[in-house]
Amino acid sequence: MPGIGLVVAIGSKNPAKTLGTKKAFSRFFPDVEFREVDTTSSVQAQPLTLDETIQGALARAKLSLRLPEKVDFGVGVEAGLVAFENEHLNLQVAAIMDKRGRFTLGSSSGFMVPGLVVRQMQTGGVELDRFAKGLTDSEKVREEDGVVYHLTKGTISRLDMTEQCVDMALVPWLNRDIYLL
Repeated sequence: MPGIGLVVAIGSKNPAKTLGTKKAFSRFFPDVEFREVDTTSSVQAQPLTLDETIQGALARAKLSLRLPEKVDFGVGVEAGLVAFENEHLNLQVAAIMDKRGRFTLGSSSGFMVPGLVVRQMQTGGVELDRFAKGLTDSEKVREEDGVVYHLTKGTISRLDMTEQCVDMALVPWLNRDIYLL
């Protein structure tokens, strides 16, 4: 029986996050196994700053490494807002961490969130998913295509954004010699 190749623990059970992570890693590593770990982020349910979004991704990656079995990398993905002037982008951040605590980050592309929705998020603790539920009949927007799918008329999904941010976080691991990992 051949030995296990790369083992990646994903700090989520959300199908969009787990499948996006699996697709990204499988593209670069032919022999990879995945473990899905239910982690709770240390940030609020809807991060409202880039720093908070990054902290949430890092916390999920670190928590996923706590599995008792062999794990090479822990992956955390967090969606949140990035403010600029009076506008806000929604994007996803991936953190990939090894057992030594070394980590890399990557982000997805982002899209502008309507100002009215941002104000509701800031004052009432409303998550972006609540807005998305008004665009669709689905009660599982978070676990499925995400609000971006509805705003892009079915062109880009949350899974696509997850795959993209994990791809970007993999760049330093794929080029360890120039990133000195």
